[in-house]
Amino acid sequence: MAYKEVFESPLNEEFNIYVVDLPGFGVSPVNSDFLSIKEQATLLSNIIHEETSGQDKVNLVAHSLGALIGTWVCQELNEKINYYFNIEGNLTEADSYFSSKPLKFNSAKEFVESFNEEVFEIAKLEERYKRYYSSLRFAEPEGMKNWSLTSQEHIKENKSGIEFKELTCRKVYIWGDVDTPKETQKFIDKNEVPNKLYRGVGHWHMVENSEQLYNDINEKIKTV
Repeated sequence: MAYKEVFESPLNEEFNIYVVDLPGFGVSPVNSDFLSIKEQATLLSNIIHEETSGQDKVNLVAHSLGALIGTWVCQELNEKINYYFNIEGNLTEADSYFSSKPLKFNSAKEFVESFNEEVFEIAKLEERYKRYYSSLRFAEPEGMKNWSLTSQEHIKENKSGIEFKELTCRKVYIWGDVDTPKETQKFIDKNEVPNKLYRGVGHWHMVENSEQLYNDINEKIKTV
């Protein structure tokens, strides 16, 4: 749901576009062989490697907690990455507002029931949360809990931000000044992270700012 406008953008005219359905977060059920968020990065890396020929390069777009996966894929497939677009991914501990929520509940079911209610109330007023709520309904509780539990060690002490900074492939961090925490803004500035700021835009650029976002991504790829 979050990326549907990409198929109406110039990117769809020039590239083969794939929106990943990771185990436990859509039609695909939870896979016991790929439970942790790091294991799912390995799964995606293997798929990209198998589905592209030797010289083919890929452009990768990842959002929020999923950008941890994007960063690890770039580490694994460095030579195959043409450009990595990290949209509001977790750089600092301050970015883990949603991803740390399951830790406060005794079971995955309790978390999902509470979280769905919370997001639903906000979705009554905001379009971006309506889209997010729709996606949540396709996610399995255990899948969400697994991502939360297994991501925390990679977020502590801003480890995920350091990993993104140290990537040697072409990359850019895309963020807005509505939801990005001050700690993360300082991290971007202090570490001179390649970035693109969209003022007045919140966490879901693909929903709130889709036309400009995809046009800019298309132009950025053309510079390579």
